[in-house]
This record gives sequence, structure tokens and C-alpha cells, in this order.
Amino acid sequence: MQIYPINPSFTAGACFELAVQPNTRFSVALYQQQDDDSLTSLCGVVVEGKNGVTATLKDGKYLFESTGNNVRMRFDEDWNWPTITIRPNVTDLETGAYVAIAYEVDADGKPVHELGQSCAAHRPIFAARPASDSMALVIARPRNPTAALAYIVPTATYHAYNSTGGGSFYDDRVHRYRAANKVSLHRPGGGLGARLGEPVDPYDTRSTRQQFAHWDAKFIRWLRKEGIACDFYTDLDLHSATALDLTRYRCMLSVGHHEYWSEEMRAHVAYFVTQGGNLAVFSGNTCYRPVRFVGSEPGQLTEMRKLADNWDVLKERIDLDPRVSGNESNLIGLTYKHGGGHWGTWSRWRRRWVKCERRAVGFTVKRPEHWIFAGTQLQKDDTFGAEDRLVGYEADGIPPEWSDDAFETLAITDPLAGWEMGGAGAIGIFRPLLRDGRRSVGEVFNAGTTDWARALMDSSAKSNGVVQQITRNVIRRYAGLEAANELPLPASETASATKEAALHTDAG
Repeated sequence: MQIYPINPSFTAGACFELAVQPNTRFSVALYQQQDDDSLTSLCGVVVEGKNGVTATLKDGKYLFESTGNNVRMRFDEDWNWPTITIRPNVTDLETGAYVAIAYEVDADGKPVHELGQSCAAHRPIFAARPASDSMALVIARPRNPTAALAYIVPTATYHAYNSTGGGSFYDDRVHRYRAANKVSLHRPGGGLGARLGEPVDPYDTRSTRQQFAHWDAKFIRWLRKEGIACDFYTDLDLHSATALDLTRYRCMLSVGHHEYWSEEMRAHVAYFVTQGGNLAVFSGNTCYRPVRFVGSEPGQLTEMRKLADNWDVLKERIDLDPRVSGNESNLIGLTYKHGGGHWGTWSRWRRRWVKCERRAVGFTVKRPEHWIFAGTQLQKDDTFGAEDRLVGYEADGIPPEWSDDAFETLAITDPLAGWEMGGAGAIGIFRPLLRDGRRSVGEVFNAGTTDWARALMDSSAKSNGVVQQITRNVIRRYAGLEAANELPLPASETASATKEAALHTDAG
């Protein structure tokens, strides 16, 4: 069965509302993304309200039955399914990423499928299809912000690629759907359980791109492993700025594929950096496309509209400030327009994506003395990440008009020949230009690639130690934590970086 949250986030300790597939008998389990690859069973739920759903306690667990008929719904309309309002049955629920799982049961409340049996037994579950078809991602905001870091989960990008109901912002060749400019936020698939026309990621086949498990879950696991406290929010929280006041934090995190932004999101981040806040971008194709969120009433956003293919061709702007409505590089320093992407070729004869592998491209160090490289043992012109395909599947590059004092270039890639855009990737630090011509006090670190989180949590990746140390350096500095431990890397990793540098030099 399918479900979706009425709002993708809620305040820890409060209730949240789930929309559930009509005419179904089911139970609900709550899981959390904790330290492990799979989700961890957390607790049961307490029912606080219902609309079109009956709830019966049976052997200490709720057995739900939804009314109505299963009618085919469109991707651009509110599915308006029956709802239940539930509260996690746990005291002191922490901010974090949670997953509600609805599993079908018989008249006695016993699970009828393997997923339900795993939930009933409190077994770990990996958040990928087919299990994720019955999952809803819900983000618990903090009761009272106490962490130095605010993590923004990219719910807008999840829905932009979500073809559930017959469409998304993209031509879905797999399911033969045409691209549209409007999608509903009230349908399944916003982070988990989406129908996707995406090519398989040949470097991580366990989960699909544009879903929570692929990049965000990995980064969250790393933060927990490092013992770094973090508060969690969604794009809609950043857009509305009612439950989220960024100025209460030292650093905002943007991870994985944070592509779709509203002008309001940009305005709030621009103000944050102006006030001395820092933005750490471990994402690629970041902030590339403009959207507008629409709702029938305040605080209830139900649809998302694509305003243009990119900010450069946006006609109607709410603000002339280039940090808000201009090319995204005015806010984050890099742009996909001068980077590139490679995902494969669609074979009309085979009716599937082919040639999804990309050539080995890494980052070549230009300023090894910089603090982001502390403890990595990297030298000038060493290259890291090539064998791991760290660069891509989408990467951002430096606008040619940027001067050295505008964007501090710390590492670069070879030209991304044969990729969309065909530019070059980069890592660096940027201070946005203020209205009075000064540079902001706050900084933006930009790693400029989607696959950073994959290498970060892949212990077999040759660049894993380097990627971890850079991430550690950036987050600890921006969050005002103690200096990162500058531990020497294993000899195998140092040798690997040197070898990649030699290959880079030989290739010219």
C-alpha cells in the first residue's frame, strides 16, 4: 500500500498526519535513520485523530481500516486520501529523519506480507524498493534549536523527479510520461517510494537517485558516527521560515542533490550568510532550478511549480538581488551551467538506460596548505576521488567571470568532455557580494558534486579517508566545534592519491 505525509516535517514531540491508501486494512510502524545502513525500528504510535479511517486496538497495536475507493489520481492534483493523525509513542523524541511504514494486515491484525512481518518483529529495513513503496519520510524538527548545524532535507528535488501519478518535471522515458511544470506535494513518493524514470547508478545500485536513501541517509549516518549534533528541516521549512530561523545556527548543510529552490529559500540563506552564518554545500547541481510553492491556505503548501529551466532565463523575479533571483553562483559560488552531468544514454531499441558508467574524474588540489585539507597529507596537484567517480553524476563549476578574490579555488577537475554542459568541476570557498559592494562575513564552502556522500560512507572507496577529513574540517570549523583531529591517513590512501596525481599528469 502507499502513504504520504500531509506535511513533510513536524515538531518533535508533536503529532503528524499521514494520508493512507483508501479501502485498506493496515498497521503503522515508525522507524528512524540512525547509525546503520538500514532503518531502525523505533516505536509504536498513538492515534490523535482520523478522517476516513477507523482505528481499533488489538493486542496492544492499532489496526486501521481506510474508507473510500482506489481511484487513479494524477501527479498534479491533491490525492486527498483518508488521513490519520499520529504521535510517536516515545518520550523525548529527537530531531531527525523518520520513516512511517504502513503494512497490510488481516482481520486479526497479522501482517500479510514480508514487510509487515519485519515491522512486527522490529527488524531493520533498508529504505529502497519494493519496501519503500509503503513508506513516508517525515522529518522531526527540534523542539528548541540547540545544535550549531541545520540540515535541510531536499524535499522539493524529491518531488521534482517523482513520476507517481503519471508525471514529473522530466520526460520519464521508462514509463512514457511527458515533462510537466506542476506537481503535487500531496501524493506518495516525496523521498521514498517514488516512481522514477532514472538510470541506475552503477556505483551504488542498492538505492535509486532522487530518493532519501541514496545520499541524505548516508550523510546523516556519518554525522551520527562523528557525534555531531544536528537539527533537521525540509525545503518547505526553509521556504516558509516559520518553524526555522536560520540565524539561530552557525551553519546550514546542503547535501546530495539539492537542485530545486524557491526565491524565498534563497533569500533566507542569503540573509543568513550576510549575518555571518556559514553554508556547507556537499551537493551537486545545487540550486540550479527555480520553483514556486503554492497552497490554498497559509502553512499548507500543496503543489510546486517549475518557473524556468534555470535562473538565467527566469522572467518574473521577486527581488533584483542576484543572490536571490540571479544565477545561483551569486549565492553559492558555483553553477551547474559551467560544470556538467553524465547519467547515460536512453536506448529506444532496448527501452532502457545504457552506458551509465562515467569516466574516472577526480579533484586536483591547488592549495594544499588551506585548512580544508588539514590532516589529508595531500600535496599540490595530487588528485583524489577519480577511481571512485567522486565527480558526478552532476557537478558544478566556476563562472568564467569570477575573479580569484570572488571564489577561492581549492581544487579543480579536468574538463568534463562528453558530459552535459561540458565545463569543469571545482571545490572552493565563496563570500557572496552584498548590496553595498562588500563581501559577506559568512562563507559558503562548495564541494560541487552529488556523489560526495557516497564516497563519505563507502569504506572501500580509495578517497574515503580524504573525503571524510575534508568534511570533518569544514563542518567542525563552520559549526564552531573543536579543531578536527589531523590524523595521518593510511599509507594505502596516501599512495592512492599520489598514483591518481601521476595518472592526471600523464594524461595532460
